[in-house]
Amino acid sequence: MSKDQEIKDGQDAQLILESPLVVNAFNQILNEGYQKWISTKATENDEREALYHQQIAALKFKQVLINTMENGKILEQERKESKNG
Repeated sequence: MSKDQEIKDGQDAQLILESPLVVNAFNQILNEGYQKWISTKATENDEREALYHQQIAALKFKQVLINTMENGKILEQERKESKNG
């Protein structure tokens, strides 16, 4: 992938992460998962484990977007510095 594409992907990831709809969706997913988890009994191991994995998947998805955004910003900064330097 070219640097231009990585910068563009980073900008797109930032737009996604800052979208109120996406922010609300992540919050809803995490809050509902947590509420379901705390309402399970300690003996409901399979249900608790499934909820745990759902939470981790949502957090990993968000982390991929954050990493993409940060990498794009780094590359964009490097490009600006090389033009000025």
